[in-house]
Amino acid sequence: MSGSGGQRGGRSTQYQGHGSSSSRGYRGKGEHRGTGATRGRSQNRRGDGRSQSRGREAEAGAIREHTGRAPFQRCPPLSRDLTGPYNPEGGPVQSQERGRPVRAAAANQFVCNDERRAGRNKSQGRTGNFPFLPMRNPSGIPATSGTYHRPLNSTPSRNSTMNEHNSQGGLDQSHRAASQPNLSDLGHHQSHERRPRRGKTAQDSDHKPSHRLDFRSLEKILQMEPSEVVMKLAAPGSGLKEFLDRKDTTENLTHVTLDVLSKACSCRTSRHNLRHLLSVVKDSQFLKGTIPMFVMTLGMTLGTIDQDTREQNIARIKLIIDLHITLMSMFPSSTVIDVSLTMVLLEKELAHLQQEGVVFGEDVYESLRRLQNMATHLQEKKRDGTLRSDNYSFLLGKWDEEGVEDFRLMSVFPTYEDVHATELPFLRPNVVGEKFQDGKTYLDTHFRLLREDFIKPLRDGISQVLHFQGKDLRQGRFDDIRIYFNACIVAPVCTPKGILYRVEFDMKNLKKINWESSKRLLYGALVCLSMDGFKTMIFATVANRDVKELQKGVTTLFFTEESRMKLAEMSPSDVFLMVETMAFFEAYRHVLEGLQEMSAEDLPMQRYIISCEKDISPPGYLLAHQHSYSLRALLNDQQLETHPLLLRSRGRSLPAAALDSKDTSRRQTVKDILNFSDWPSQEQLRLDDSQMKAMQLALTKELAIIQGPPGTGKTFVGLKIVKALLDNADICLSGCPILVVCYTNHALDQFLEGILKFMSKSSISASALVRVGGRSSSEAMKELSLNNLRKRTNFRQNLPGHLRAMFAELKKDGENFENEMERYAAKFQNSAKGVLHENVLERYIFSLHGVTLGETQLGGGGGSHRKNTKSLMLDWLGISMLSRSSRQMGVADERWDQPVSGQGSSCTNSVDDLARLTEVISLVEPLDNEDATSEVSSVAADGDGDVADLLQVTEEAEQMQAERIMEGDDVQKYIHTALERMAATQREDLAYVPKEEKEEEEEEEGKQDEYDEGWQITREMKKNLKNVVKQELKKKDHMLEEDAEQITNLWALPYKQRWHLYRLWLSKYRREIRTTAIFHENEYQRIVDRLDELRRQEDETVLRSASVIGMTTTGAARYRRVLQDIQPRIVVVEEAAEVLEAHIITTLTSACQHLILIGDHQQLRPSATVYELARNFNLEVSLFERLIRMDVPYVRLDYQHRMRPEIAKLLTPHIYDKLENHSSVHLYENIKGVTTNLFFVDHEHLEEHIQEGRSHQNMHEATFVKALCKHLICQGYEPSQITVLTTYNGQLFCLKNIMPKSTFQGVNLCVVDRYQGEENDIVILSLVRSNKEGRVGFLNIPNRVCVALSRAKKALFCIGNMTMLSSVPLWRKINDVLSRNGQVGKALTLRCENHPDTVTEVSGPEDFLKAPLGGCGLPCEYRLDCGHVCTKSCHPTDTDHKLFKCKKPCAKTLCQDGHGCPKKCSEECGECQVLVTKTMPKCGHEQGVACSQSLGSFICRVPCNKTLQCSHLCMRACGESCTRNCPQRVTVPLNCGHEIVMPCSVKQEADNNQEQIKCWKKCDAELDCGHICSGSCFKCAGGSAHLPCASPCDTQLICFHQCQKECNQRCVACTKPCEIQCYHRKCPKLCLEACPPCDAPCGWHCKHHECTRLCHEPCDRPPCMVPCYKKLKCGHSCIGMCGEPCPKKCRVCNADDVSELFFGNEADPEARFVQLADCEHTFEVRGFDSWMASPEENGAIRPKSCPKCRAPIRRSVRYSAILKSAQLDVEAMKKKAAVMLAEHVQSTVKEREKTGIKSPEIPPLLSMLKGADLGRVAVIKEKIILLSQLEEINRNARLNVPMTHMLRINPSMQLCVKKVARAVIGKLSECQTEVKRILCLAEACALAGAYAKAHYPASSACRLTQEHPKLNHEIDKLMDGELRPNKRDLQNVQESLDDIAKEINPATKWKLREDTEGFSTDLSCNFLKLAHWFKCSRGHVYYSESADAGGQSELCTDCLME
Repeated sequence: MSGSGGQRGGRSTQYQGHGSSSSRGYRGKGEHRGTGATRGRSQNRRGDGRSQSRGREAEAGAIREHTGRAPFQRCPPLSRDLTGPYNPEGGPVQSQERGRPVRAAAANQFVCNDERRAGRNKSQGRTGNFPFLPMRNPSGIPATSGTYHRPLNSTPSRNSTMNEHNSQGGLDQSHRAASQPNLSDLGHHQSHERRPRRGKTAQDSDHKPSHRLDFRSLEKILQMEPSEVVMKLAAPGSGLKEFLDRKDTTENLTHVTLDVLSKACSCRTSRHNLRHLLSVVKDSQFLKGTIPMFVMTLGMTLGTIDQDTREQNIARIKLIIDLHITLMSMFPSSTVIDVSLTMVLLEKELAHLQQEGVVFGEDVYESLRRLQNMATHLQEKKRDGTLRSDNYSFLLGKWDEEGVEDFRLMSVFPTYEDVHATELPFLRPNVVGEKFQDGKTYLDTHFRLLREDFIKPLRDGISQVLHFQGKDLRQGRFDDIRIYFNACIVAPVCTPKGILYRVEFDMKNLKKINWESSKRLLYGALVCLSMDGFKTMIFATVANRDVKELQKGVTTLFFTEESRMKLAEMSPSDVFLMVETMAFFEAYRHVLEGLQEMSAEDLPMQRYIISCEKDISPPGYLLAHQHSYSLRALLNDQQLETHPLLLRSRGRSLPAAALDSKDTSRRQTVKDILNFSDWPSQEQLRLDDSQMKAMQLALTKELAIIQGPPGTGKTFVGLKIVKALLDNADICLSGCPILVVCYTNHALDQFLEGILKFMSKSSISASALVRVGGRSSSEAMKELSLNNLRKRTNFRQNLPGHLRAMFAELKKDGENFENEMERYAAKFQNSAKGVLHENVLERYIFSLHGVTLGETQLGGGGGSHRKNTKSLMLDWLGISMLSRSSRQMGVADERWDQPVSGQGSSCTNSVDDLARLTEVISLVEPLDNEDATSEVSSVAADGDGDVADLLQVTEEAEQMQAERIMEGDDVQKYIHTALERMAATQREDLAYVPKEEKEEEEEEEGKQDEYDEGWQITREMKKNLKNVVKQELKKKDHMLEEDAEQITNLWALPYKQRWHLYRLWLSKYRREIRTTAIFHENEYQRIVDRLDELRRQEDETVLRSASVIGMTTTGAARYRRVLQDIQPRIVVVEEAAEVLEAHIITTLTSACQHLILIGDHQQLRPSATVYELARNFNLEVSLFERLIRMDVPYVRLDYQHRMRPEIAKLLTPHIYDKLENHSSVHLYENIKGVTTNLFFVDHEHLEEHIQEGRSHQNMHEATFVKALCKHLICQGYEPSQITVLTTYNGQLFCLKNIMPKSTFQGVNLCVVDRYQGEENDIVILSLVRSNKEGRVGFLNIPNRVCVALSRAKKALFCIGNMTMLSSVPLWRKINDVLSRNGQVGKALTLRCENHPDTVTEVSGPEDFLKAPLGGCGLPCEYRLDCGHVCTKSCHPTDTDHKLFKCKKPCAKTLCQDGHGCPKKCSEECGECQVLVTKTMPKCGHEQGVACSQSLGSFICRVPCNKTLQCSHLCMRACGESCTRNCPQRVTVPLNCGHEIVMPCSVKQEADNNQEQIKCWKKCDAELDCGHICSGSCFKCAGGSAHLPCASPCDTQLICFHQCQKECNQRCVACTKPCEIQCYHRKCPKLCLEACPPCDAPCGWHCKHHECTRLCHEPCDRPPCMVPCYKKLKCGHSCIGMCGEPCPKKCRVCNADDVSELFFGNEADPEARFVQLADCEHTFEVRGFDSWMASPEENGAIRPKSCPKCRAPIRRSVRYSAILKSAQLDVEAMKKKAAVMLAEHVQSTVKEREKTGIKSPEIPPLLSMLKGADLGRVAVIKEKIILLSQLEEINRNARLNVPMTHMLRINPSMQLCVKKVARAVIGKLSECQTEVKRILCLAEACALAGAYAKAHYPASSACRLTQEHPKLNHEIDKLMDGELRPNKRDLQNVQESLDDIAKEINPATKWKLREDTEGFSTDLSCNFLKLAHWFKCSRGHVYYSESADAGGQSELCTDCLME
């Protein structure tokens, strides 16, 4: 194995042992220089002569020489340690690939980060990726601390002491290895060296730019916890690299370094940073030189040292072996050589020492064997070429005796074998009736059950999908999974949680889903994506749930490391089938990982949990302090004192003597806490008998189980217990906080709020209480949340310096990668949203075709476009009509030969535009019926209120979401930031984005009249065009690159091929972005992982300082590693009977000495996903219930303080054998409005099933509950006193929809399962189930029934089908109790509180109408204060009628006139408003005025009769001021003879100003061109001078196209793509260029005739007259002719179209037809033959055109001879036109030269005219025009522009001359704009000179001291190099200059603009018009100035020459 400089070749393979496996954790990318090369030389000495030396000195020399090998540059992030100083069960590495999990060492679960620090040499070779992971090592050895020379086991660390028993174990002979590639291998890159970050603050003494490590500092580090050691050494500037590379190390320094590294390897929390640290170790001098030297000299020194040091050195042999195992597991490729060499030395040294009599422990030999096995295996892989990087994991595992896989090696994620299992999985039931065999069996049982609970639904669902076998899955119904079609990865999003991905899915079958209430895609749900029938699966969890996004079909996922690797290998356009399981996978994952990490030995309370012993011991901490315990806190309700012992309890414990000496007075309360006779009495403690027993059990036993039936005060007792424990913190806590665990956030808030009440303010401010969980609804708890405490001021500043430095560096690196990631993600996502601008794709277009999109189109605007201009890409794709800048058809491109009109775009009625649009729209495909397969929606609302009036109910989905999300999980703002960045990038990159139809409609509103000329896009056309864009963008196929490379003229492609080609460019663009983004994703994820570990350190700091930590079970599972470090002694679990046993077990640590379980197993049980597992395997049996059923001692609280006694009878003895009523429950008053406080309304109305959510509803019960609830509110009860419970969510939403908020605001609607632990005065229970089959669902579960019946305090009303429910034994017993007491029946009896003898029976909602207001049907008749009688029916509330409003008319008199009040009696009368006639004092008019209103405040409304100056009457009222501007319309005669109607005031103003009134009547005169004048009478000077015609030019050019100019402009050569197409190719030229002839043989042939000429020559065969006998797709015969394309029309299917008469013979059954390829019109053959053969009159050359649409016929097989002859005529015309134009250009240049306008660039252009085609001549002409203009500008400017400004103009002019001379066809338009800019600049400078001379004649002519301010602004704007004005800008500048010229009025007028604006010419443009070309009798083509002089041979120049 000589070094080869790195293994590049070879194929990366995946090694599989007995079972394939890979890492669940984190991987990275590795690069190394080779297998053993030192700067290119082979350094493996094992193969040469020196390696055979037996002397250790020779080997040492080889080692020293070997250590010169260059270090590796990159280190991948992944892996686990194998061994460590202690072994508390490291976690497994998971695999989604092949189903074999990888298990790390028992003590070490590694995750590590990419090493990117300074001091690394660059790699010379790049390898594949392979971190290897060995099996867990059962051995361990304690880490040392303190003084080095003490024995290793003299003062072990806390953790190592705890795990010394792990030193036993062995390695099975069978082992397996597995490897899995890492994602980061895809992002190949070079590491960039960085200098260490320098210290930030002066007070940070520990953190320096390069901290120097020495013996003393290492000993200090050795005293830290393992995680602190890792963070300290991994921090920037730690000095570790410099220290390990030292060569002058001593023996003691070597020893302490080994101890420190060993302790670091024992860390199981900061695994990413540990990998970062070990990447330095593996390349260090210490590993390659110091350790081998230590091993070789070990035998020499053992005989010369004392016994203790000898034992220490022997123990360090084990540390060395374990260190090498760890390194090899993490860096298998880059360390295999070094480790193998050291292993050889170890083998020889151990053999030598054994011969010398030195005895080693079995654990040393076991570790060495493991190292040997690993090294042998990896060397084989190295030789095979499969081990090429450090990004694969290595594992050695074993099978147990039964052949069942060790659960620690199983993958947490589903595997292929799990999903496609052919055998049932191995499962053990949760043992209930007996004890467990041992701890391993116990952990294995719960791991497998919990894992199967979320895998089984996925397995069954996928199996159901696979059995569809090609059927439409959208029609299927799946019970275990939810399916999402066409899922595609949109873009990654950077968040503090890592890389997330936005995923889009098809919404066609999900449109009716109510996402707000649906449980789909909740946070933490597991989804599986596949595109090959689940042979390959990609797993992810839902990371964010945004209802608005879900409604659009978008979710956000977090992919596993394995899945991200697979994604990187897939195409960005891949589409997946996505399935979702309903289980909350995140909770499963954390608990499963916790079970794997937990060793059987570390499991606390095994005597009770495993063995179920009944003799419970006191807590360990209590035995030494049982006489010092105080119960004083229970004797009062005062807050706890924050005495020094409580504060000190966060440090190390004080001796017992010290405790006894402190505050001895308070410790006299209890002599012996274990002696209950010494306790205070029940009365003193204010507890009942059972509560007293519970308190004694909880405080004196290490395991306390307290059952609390409903209302017995479980929480009350639990708070008392915690209070007593906190009051004795010095005894109980010993520096470790109490851990309180609750099932829900609500329960946690309630419990912690209770603790908060008895904690002092100083304790709270000192963070003595910390909450860890999801979102809290309590403001007090929000302040004490972990997230909030972490954000407190100066928290991070108080952290150690190395942690602050690490955070700052990682934060900065993360921000840099985040910015890059977001930029690439935005571009990637936008590329799928719309059409990219050609500038974005220009590089890819040029790489394939050698040209850009603009360069292949003459005058196409060039390849460089501003963002605000129209995109060529839209034109090219045929969708420019959709863009905002060109909403009309026929908007011409901005071409080089088209001056810009004032409106920026023109409108044309060109048929070509319609044809192009038709071609593009033809690409649209029929849309699917999106609603055909939509799923059934949730319950429809049929309530009596609108949506805004619906009663607010917390959706169950929202509640579940709140329980799942932890602090810091909300990534909404980061997603919004990414979307904002995408929107910003969208404006830069996209030329068009198709909007939704609704958005389009809103945008189009009010815009119908925006354009009134030319072709307009109808809404239907626009919709079809938009659908084309959407469909084409969704397609994944694209053109092959080899085909694309053959294309040179992009504009010659049909639109379908253009879209194919566009998708190729898009694919290359997206692939490049994705490849680049992968690298950034990997780097960012590594930084996030390291930051997460750093924040974990911060969290641990906060939590260690607390006295109480409150967590939800989800939070406890997620923070399990932090809890392992904190080691809480006391754990209190509230609602323990509702929590799965595995959740509680993973919460416990090995330090737990006191476990208190509070709950009630007879209420709600733990919920499992799989019913079979819950019932048959006892998964639903909690630890709480199991221990009680095993007769482990417990206390049940016997006195309930909640329910009325008759309600409590429903529970006893059917559910609880004994439940006493407290005296307080006998004092409840009776409920008003009913005759009983407890009643069950029996009915038989059937339920309804709801498909979505698999729920039920019962409308009868819902309406009854609504009516009863309203009846109780009418009795005066507050809505908050009423709770409506139901057993199904479907019923909950049904109630929500029918109970308006305006009536029922405050009523609590809830499902039973969400109401445990709550209570209310009145509970109305709807049981829902009622069916003919007798299915009661979970109403047969006693636990749920118990909860439902025990929530009410004063009244309980139930409604359900008791007849059906009685089939259940429990309900039968309940029915018996109710029947005996008359509390069940078909109707509930209501009682009127005002008329007690009046009762009403109600069995349905309509019966409540008999007591509409809660009383009875009698009238109230109460006499009100106003004297009227109450009009309501009997009502029990407001008996005094203080709130009643009388509705009778008011009888009061308001004024002296006797006017009565018109208002209601209860309304305030106010002043009299009766109208009376009064005379106005000023004008004398009589007006109707309100009786109470004074005349002074009234304005007379009689019309004013005053006359204005214009003699018109005033238009205002009498009391108002007269009109100033007369609005009267008057008719005014004008000088032109027309009349105009205008306001009188406008005419007066014009007369006063002596202004002429302009006539705006439309001119409508016919111009010489035949068009109607578009000007007005005023603009056309009364018809004497018309405006230039702005109508589109309808002239037909010699190429048969229509002229694109306006009528007033000169015609120019056509620049459209040539449309000539033959059998072999389409002409790639532009229309004005010469069309190259096709020299291939003609392809027109049939069975009867064949053309023998070349393709471009007129055919020599006649059209075939034999009918075609082919069959159409419809099955009918073709109606065409032989040898021609079959017409699309069918004589049968399209009878009306075919038989439509045109030539006359169409109706003949034997008629044959021909279809034109250009317009697809169909004609009868004989008639059309005659049409085509008819000659043109007078020899005129005219195109053959379609008789129907007049479109030129360019392609037709039958008439090829005619069309080819016409094409030869066109080519002759273009050739002659080119000669004429060239001659004119030459003559014009000579004339210009005579005037002195000469340019050195023009003669070379003239020389190119000879032989040039029309297109080339046109380009040369434009260049000469521009050069002449520049020369004339230069000449005139020298005469008029001051020298100062000439110096500014000259550089621009010279640059423009060069640009014009070199310009290609697409850049001429840009050159025209530049010339116009220079022209405006010269004029502005000339005006500036004139202004200066006029106002400052004394100033120098060469230097202007003063300038016109506006001119200065215009000049600066024109000189701005970055500003590139368009034609509209220049027009505005010119207008501004004209205004300034009028103001300045210079003596010499600037004539430059008029002189140089055009290229004067005597040549008419008629030579380009087809009407002036003819063909003589001899076949010559000639030109005539007159369009009417055709057919005259004497005019033909060719004939004259002959």
